[in-house]
Amino acid sequence: MPANLISRLFRKKPIKVAARALYDQLSLAARNPELYGEGRVPDSPDGRFEMLALHASVLFSRLSKRGDQAEETSQEVFNIMFSALDHALRELGVGDLSVGKRIRKLAESFYGRMAVYTGTLQLPEDEQLGVLAEAISVHVLEKDPAAQGFATELASRIRDWTLDLQGVADETLLRGELPLPR
Repeated sequence: MPANLISRLFRKKPIKVAARALYDQLSLAARNPELYGEGRVPDSPDGRFEMLALHASVLFSRLSKRGDQAEETSQEVFNIMFSALDHALRELGVGDLSVGKRIRKLAESFYGRMAVYTGTLQLPEDEQLGVLAEAISVHVLEKDPAAQGFATELASRIRDWTLDLQGVADETLLRGELPLPR
């Protein structure tokens, strides 16, 4: 009996396991090397944050209003994401006293981006692509004239992924299985 109690104490909760898997897939999608480079997303900490925010916004929107387990899972993914950002800032040499302020600013930016992206994806389908491409141009591509064609390509990819995720069962996502964008 004591061994069973000990194993239960140290066993990871299914929500934490699923959230870690979802975050890992989000991170993989956001770091896809095909998305970065000249005329594309800047390969910089800011560019990577913007791509993570874009992809996470789609996932969080998909999980919203899907019940307590989905809400808990979303919160856990968010916690993992910002813990990883905290770690990345420290690795970049940001001092301990500044990390909290930077994380707060990143969280504010994230919530702002998420509001824009989720609002855009709730527009009528014929308006989504243009508005999303403009938001991506401003936030992700820093209005780089060389990347404007890519803004539409990326907006199309994100819109298609959003539609794909609508067809994925909640249970699949809550097990930590996240199909990557095409």
